[in-house]
Amino acid sequence: MQQVERSIGDAIDVVIAWVDGRDPKHRAKRKRYRAEPGAGAKPERVATDERRFSDNDEIRFCLRSIRNYAPWVRTIWLVTDDQVPAAIDRQRAERENIRIVDHREIFRGYEQLLPTFNSRAIESMLWRIEGLADRFVYLNDDMMFVGPVEPTDFFSHEGKVILRGRWSNWQEQLERGNSFNGGGKLLGAEMLGYASDLFFSSNHMNYPMLRPAMEELFEEFKPAFLANAAYRFRNRNQFWPISVHDHLLLNRGRARVVKPRNSAHFSVRYCLTARPDDLKARLQQLADGTVRFACINYLEAVVDKVPDAMSYLSEATGPAAPFENPRTEANASRPRKRPFARLGSTLVEGARQMFAKWGNGRDEKAASGVSSVGSPKSADALPADASSAANYPRLRVVRGVASSGPDELTPTG
Repeated sequence: MQQVERSIGDAIDVVIAWVDGRDPKHRAKRKRYRAEPGAGAKPERVATDERRFSDNDEIRFCLRSIRNYAPWVRTIWLVTDDQVPAAIDRQRAERENIRIVDHREIFRGYEQLLPTFNSRAIESMLWRIEGLADRFVYLNDDMMFVGPVEPTDFFSHEGKVILRGRWSNWQEQLERGNSFNGGGKLLGAEMLGYASDLFFSSNHMNYPMLRPAMEELFEEFKPAFLANAAYRFRNRNQFWPISVHDHLLLNRGRARVVKPRNSAHFSVRYCLTARPDDLKARLQQLADGTVRFACINYLEAVVDKVPDAMSYLSEATGPAAPFENPRTEANASRPRKRPFARLGSTLVEGARQMFAKWGNGRDEKAASGVSSVGSPKSADALPADASSAANYPRLRVVRGVASSGPDELTPTG
C-alpha cells in the first residue's frame, strides 16, 4: 500500500448520515428490498428494526450544536437518500455551508448497489463526496456537541487523528454483548493485520477521519469495499469501514488513542433501563458544562420517560440556528409506548434486569437483539464471504502508540 498523504490545508468538514424512515417512499423501498435484500443475505432484525430509520428531530440539535460550538467547521455534508430534514430550510442551510448529498453521488459508478438502507455500506463510500476536505469528522445524526470544541479535539498539532476508545479483544466484546458491532470492528481490524486478541474499539461519539486514507483503502481492498457496499441491510459478514480506517492510521503511527472523557453516551440499553429521574439528571448534565460530546441512541425511549427531554437538548446545544424551521410534532416521530412501561413496578424492574443481562453492547441507533449465546467463540468463527478480511493480505502491525500524556492509551500486546 502507498503511504497515506498528509492532509492538505487547515479545512475540516463534518459529514452526517441521516434518514427519515417515516417517508412513505422510503418505507415502500425498505419493504420491497427486505424481500430481496441483495448479496444473498436475509436481513436480521438488527438491520431492519424501525428504530434504525426513525427521525426524532435529533438532526436539529446535531446541526445546531456544530454551528454554536464548532464554528471553525468549513462545510457540513448531510448524506441522505433523496430527502431533506423537516428541521431545516434548505436554502437558508446552504447559505450556512450545509450541503445535502444524495446517495447517488457517493455511489456514482456503482449505482447498481442502490438503494441501500445500510450504514456500513454508506460508510464504505462516504469519502467519495465531491469537494470533501481531507480532514473530516463523521457523525451519526444522534451525536451532538454540548460544549465548545476545537480542531485539536479531533486532529493534533502533530497531524495525528484523535481516536476516542480503548484497546479490546474479541472475548471482551462477547462478554459485553457486543457480538454484532464488535464483529464488524474486528473484521475491519483484521484487514490491517490485527487479531482477535488485541484491536481498537472506538467509543460511539464521533469519528475523526482522513479522506486520503479511505481512498487508499478503497483502492487497495476494492473487492472487499464493493462487497461491503452491496449489502442493502447491515449484515454480520460486513466489516466496519471506520475500523479499517482507524487501524490503518494506528498501523502507521498516524493516530493517538485517548480516553473518551467529557462525553455522555446514552446507549440503547441505558435509554431502555434507566429510571426517569436518572435520565433527567443525565440530561441536565449536558447543559452544565461538564461534558462536550453527547450521543443519545434511543431518543424515543428517553422522551417516553422524560417528556421535556427536548428542552434539555435545546438548552445544551445552544441558540436556534438561522437555518432551522420551527419545531412541530411533524418534525419528529411520535414515541411509541412500550408495553412494559405501563406494567407494575415489579415487572418493570424485571425488564430492567433482563436488559442489563444483555450487556451494553447495543451502542448504535438500534439494539442489536443479539446476546453472546450462539455467538462466535473466536475470530475464526466469524462469518466470512467475499468481504471477509481473510481474503486479503495482512500488513505489518505497529503495536506501539506514542504516548505524551496521561489520557493516552497504549496497547499492552
